[in-house]
Amino acid sequence: MMDFEADSEYTEDCMMMEIPDYTDMGMKTLYNTNSVLQKIANLYAERLMSDVTLVVGEKRYPAHRIILCASSDVFQVMLMNATWREFGDAIITLQEEDKCQGVFPQFLRYMYVGKMTISVDTAVYILKLADKYNIHDLVQICIDYMMLHVNKATAKGHFVEWLHNALLICPGRADLITLLENYLKWNLDRIVSYPGWMQLSPGLMTWLLQQNDLVVRSEFRLYELVEVWFRYQRAQIEFRYEMREQDKESAINKLIDDVLVHVRFAMMSLPQLANVLMSTASVRLLKEFYVARVADGMNFHSHHLEIVSAIRASEMGELQFTPRLYTSDLWSLEIAVDCFHKVEKYSSVASVFFTPTTFSDVDEESNGWDVEFFPLGVRYKPAQLIGIYSAATNREIPESIIRTVRLRITSQSRMRNERRYMIGVLICGMMNEQEYVRNCHVRMAYFSYDQRVLNIDNLIPFEELQMGTRKYSQYMVGVEHNTIKIKVVIVPLNRFSNLFAPPLG
Repeated sequence: MMDFEADSEYTEDCMMMEIPDYTDMGMKTLYNTNSVLQKIANLYAERLMSDVTLVVGEKRYPAHRIILCASSDVFQVMLMNATWREFGDAIITLQEEDKCQGVFPQFLRYMYVGKMTISVDTAVYILKLADKYNIHDLVQICIDYMMLHVNKATAKGHFVEWLHNALLICPGRADLITLLENYLKWNLDRIVSYPGWMQLSPGLMTWLLQQNDLVVRSEFRLYELVEVWFRYQRAQIEFRYEMREQDKESAINKLIDDVLVHVRFAMMSLPQLANVLMSTASVRLLKEFYVARVADGMNFHSHHLEIVSAIRASEMGELQFTPRLYTSDLWSLEIAVDCFHKVEKYSSVASVFFTPTTFSDVDEESNGWDVEFFPLGVRYKPAQLIGIYSAATNREIPESIIRTVRLRITSQSRMRNERRYMIGVLICGMMNEQEYVRNCHVRMAYFSYDQRVLNIDNLIPFEELQMGTRKYSQYMVGVEHNTIKIKVVIVPLNRFSNLFAPPLG
C-alpha cells in the first residue's frame, strides 16, 4: 500500500491482510497479521529483549539479531558468520556518513514494521543505506519515489545529488538513470534556476555538452552556463590547499581540455561570438583557448570549407558543427491547446513560423513552415480516385481513421536542393504540480522539391488523451490540468553535422 501524505512525503506500508481461506472440510484459517506485526513493532519501540546494539555516529540503537538478519543479507553475514569480526559482538559500530546517520532511525524501524516515510531531502540517503545493507525491497521503494518526485527534488536543489548517487548506487537501473539523464538534457533551464547544479561532475558536464538533444535557448546561453560552472569548479580546485600550485593548474587545464572544448561556438551568431571575446573573467585567463574557438566559428560562418573540414576531422571537432534543440523564437514554435475537454475528435491546431535556412550569418534566407497538431487522431474522409482514361477506372476510397497524436510539418517552399533538418518536439507534462518537459521526439528529416511533408506520430500515448483517462494524464498542464502544450524546434543541418552523440560512460 502506497500513500502520499499531505506534506508530499511518501510512505510504503508492507503490512498486508490476507483473505481467510475456507476449505471444503468446514475448517477456517484465521489471520491476525496486523496484531503480530504490531507486537514486533513494540520490540523496536520499547527496546525490549534486544541482543545487539548498533552504534551509528554518537548514537546507540538497541536491536535484535533475528530481525536484522531476516531483513538484510549483509547483517546476516555480519552477525552469523564466524569469520567476520562482528560475529558474537554485543556492540557493533557502523561507519555511516553524516546524512545517512540522520535517517538511520527510520531505516532501522523499517526492518521492524515494514513502513518508511521518505521525502526529497532523505530519499537518496535511505537509498544508500538500503543498497549498502542489501535490502532490495527498500531500494525499490526509494527508486519508485525518486522517479515520481524529480521536479520537487530539483526545486530543492537535490537533482545533481540524485543523479550522482543513482549512477553510483544503481547503475543497472536503466529506468531511473534514463529518466534522470533525459530530465537533465530537456530541463536544463529549470535545473540551473535552483541551487546545487554547479556541483555537476566534470564527467557529467562533458557528457551533457556532447548531446544533440540538449534543450537550451541558444548555444550562447549554454556557453554562459558553462562559464558559471567552470568558475565554480575552478574555485573548488583553488581552495584545495593540500594541492600544489602546479597540480591546481593542471586540474584547471584539464577542465578546459575535457569540458569547455565541447561548447559549439560555430552554432553561435557573429554578434554572440564577439560577446565571447569581450566577456570578462575566464576570457582573460583562457584567452588563447577562446580566441581559437571563436576563430573556428568565424571560419564556419565565412564558408572556409577546407578549414572547417580539418576542424571536423579533429578529435574534438566532430560535434562542433551540429546544432542542438534551441528554443529561442528564431528556431522554435510553441503550441498550446487550451480547454482540451472542448476539443473535437480529429480536429487540429495549425500555426506558421519561419526559420533561417543555415546557421551562417552570411546567409539571410529563411523558410516558412506550416505546422498542424492533431491531438485526438487523424481522419481522412471518403474520397473518389478519378481514372485517367475512363470512368470505369474510378475507385472509391473509404474513410480512414488513425488513432495517433500527430504533428504534421510542411515546408512552404519547394527547395531546389535537398536539405537536412533536425526536428525536435518537446512534450510538456506535470509532476509534483509543476510543469516540465516530459518527453522529447527527435527526427532527422530531408526536405526537397518533391518531399515537403513530415508526419511525426505517437507523440503522446493516444489512450491517455481520451475522455475517460485524460484528467489523470501527466501530459495535462496548466492550472486546471486541461491544456496540452508542445514546442516544435526546427534547426538546419549542414554537411559537417554529426547526429551520433556518445552515450553516458
